[in-house]
Amino acid sequence: MNLSFLIVNADDLGMTHSITDGIFLAHSHGILTSASLMPNMPAAEYAVERLQDTRTLGVGCHLNICQGRSLLHLSEVPSLVDSSGLFHPPLEMARRLWRWQVNPREIEAEFRAQLRWVKIHGISPTHADSHHHMHLYPAAAVPFARVLASEGVFCARSSRCAVFPRPHSLGGPHEGGPLRRILVGFYRTALQSTIFRRLISPDARISFLSRDRNNPSALAARRSTALHHLPQGIFELACHPSLPRSSDGAALDAICSQREEELRWLVNPELRAIIAGCGIRLISYARLPSARASLDATRTAAA
Repeated sequence: MNLSFLIVNADDLGMTHSITDGIFLAHSHGILTSASLMPNMPAAEYAVERLQDTRTLGVGCHLNICQGRSLLHLSEVPSLVDSSGLFHPPLEMARRLWRWQVNPREIEAEFRAQLRWVKIHGISPTHADSHHHMHLYPAAAVPFARVLASEGVFCARSSRCAVFPRPHSLGGPHEGGPLRRILVGFYRTALQSTIFRRLISPDARISFLSRDRNNPSALAARRSTALHHLPQGIFELACHPSLPRSSDGAALDAICSQREEELRWLVNPELRAIIAGCGIRLISYARLPSARASLDATRTAAA
């Protein structure tokens, strides 16, 4: 039997009360093992309060430079925010990051402020990732790696994505034609082996082809199929569960129905049966280093 480890990580902890409550429900009654906290969002303090009664959930930091207000004053991060101190929205921030129209020192300062917020509130972050994967863009990759190294965070989400079973088409689970998909996959693999090489990461993040991601009714089946085809290694399944939206999420969340569907999938008892039947070991990011050592030892012994 393959030695397969799976981290089931929920993004956006602390974005809203309904999202936060959904994440805790998915952990207590489902397969969720880990979550990434957003320090600058409205329900962050509420999430910290709830964590006092939940010690089994691994918690990392969901570094955020594309939604809400910066933790630092706008005078300290002028290239990241508008005149009111709000971050530029995701599409605009992505464009600025690709064109180096932001100051990497400001990204590093804001990332550091957010990680330290997590620590000040009594949480030792098990890992870090970023909202809308902004840390993967050229201008943000080095600041991300520098902050994690200096703040003693050793684990991070893999920049690589993988589809299981592997598709016959060229390229990975990225948008665009074959050439773009190949180039994006090459870029993300290069990031993992260069700038992020000192970080401990899963082998890949389980992803899905765009036609599946955009079909909520079929996505649950695709996730189950991926689990059945999971090879030996360590993988992350990122998710975004939530209870039905409350008033605090009305202006913040554009994927409410998807979040509610993901929560129903995560707490489905049949899913835990699939994982057990496939011999998959559920872990959080807190156990990633030991799982990596165990897997490396197994591979060495088999060589």
